[in-house]
Amino acid sequence: MRRLGALLTALAFTASLTACGPFQSDMMEDYEPETTAEPVSEEETEAEQTTGRYDSRQVCYKTLGNSEKPEVYKIRFSGLCDDNLKKHATVRDLYGVDYISSGTVGLVGSPIEVTFEDCVKEPEIAFMYAEKELRGVPEDNLIMLHINADNGSFDTVKKAELDTENDLVSAYIKEQGTYLLVDAYQWFDAWGEDTSKYAYDADPTAYKTDWERECDTGDIMKLADKQWAKEKAPDFRVSTAEELASVVYYVNGINKDGAPVTITLEDNIDLTGYNWKPIGWYNASDHYFSGEVDGKGHTINGMKIKCGYEDCGFIGYGLNVVMHDISFTNADVLGTACTGIAGGEIYFTTTWTNVRAQGCVKGGSDDYGAIIGREAAITFKNCAADVTVEGEPFEYLSYRQKRIDEVEVVETFHLTRNADGTITRDDHSGFQNLCWHIELDGAQVLERSATAPRTGEPELTLETQYQWIRGSEGKHTIYLVAYINGAYIRVSNIIEYEGTGN
Repeated sequence: MRRLGALLTALAFTASLTACGPFQSDMMEDYEPETTAEPVSEEETEAEQTTGRYDSRQVCYKTLGNSEKPEVYKIRFSGLCDDNLKKHATVRDLYGVDYISSGTVGLVGSPIEVTFEDCVKEPEIAFMYAEKELRGVPEDNLIMLHINADNGSFDTVKKAELDTENDLVSAYIKEQGTYLLVDAYQWFDAWGEDTSKYAYDADPTAYKTDWERECDTGDIMKLADKQWAKEKAPDFRVSTAEELASVVYYVNGINKDGAPVTITLEDNIDLTGYNWKPIGWYNASDHYFSGEVDGKGHTINGMKIKCGYEDCGFIGYGLNVVMHDISFTNADVLGTACTGIAGGEIYFTTTWTNVRAQGCVKGGSDDYGAIIGREAAITFKNCAADVTVEGEPFEYLSYRQKRIDEVEVVETFHLTRNADGTITRDDHSGFQNLCWHIELDGAQVLERSATAPRTGEPELTLETQYQWIRGSEGKHTIYLVAYINGAYIRVSNIIEYEGTGN
């Protein structure tokens, strides 16, 4: 048994399992009776229907046709029923519909929701898979799971049978609900359990990645050298468009769980004429970008990105990203939201230094910026931009800066620094996500909730241990912020002092 939340590799989602009505003609294909008795007379057949006897198993099929998860191409459902089975059973593809099952570690093909009425006896489900689509996952690694709706756990279907000759995994089931196939190696590895019987050594460059299946890769795969990317990872020194495209392929396709990557520019790179795509994207396998981009004073010119989705920029979706000493010129970035030239959506990041952007940003109604679209707390040091948004000059490096500038600062709270170094505040109600904001030498080092985590009571005193995260030397800037109209806005006076190191 496995608890539900521990296996989601993406950010937290909530979704419920919903029941469906009977199969419709476009959902269920023809059934085939599997005769298990000698032919009987009409009188005997009528008697069977009256008494509830079943002498044949009906088989129905559901073709999936999911290009994003093509490993499982068809579901076979069978059972004993004294009526047309299609009227009393349902099979539904949940991939992309239910985020919980769709985000399962090691998922192979689509998760399936199965419902059936009491008149269906001895129900059986079979996942029919295409071996060529397994992308190096051994057939012996395939196991079936069932989501227990009562306690939110993933239960292994222990009596599931693997038929490698006919490429299917089947099991007689007792419960309705969600069933799925997973790669046992990834599944058990996520729990820190022994995977020696499931381990395999597959070359990921030999197979099409999820990114290639699910996204428009532009010219990246025309330029990328897969073997170069595999050999140079995770510390890439790039001098050409081909090498940079190889990094995009590695991060978006091969690198998982946000393993840190370093990109160091060894020369200026011209991307003019290429249909470029962001580095880092959000999906269940966590192909976001994490690490460092060191431009070494070089320039990326002519980057043109057109996305019909959000998170568009040189880095699309990133966590814990350091970028410095790089320039972007003649950039043209279009996305639906979270769009900027250097980054689309970046979190858990503190400081970017010497980043410059010139070009245009288009598309989307919010979360756009000259350098980054959406960010939560980045300090821009010696960064500048000459960027238009929808053809108009845009002076803000990120959308958060724009929101802060638009909201009037009202110093509702009063802060006092005491002789012992602590800072105290008064209390006022009606503020959402009230936090202590702490900077050292102009860079944010901490944003701490002003509500005690265990009791929920107001935290009226900020102890020195939270002010001196990196020691006490340097200029300390401290104030309260609250979430107002989409951004964290200052709501108190500012305390500033110079730390002496004593």
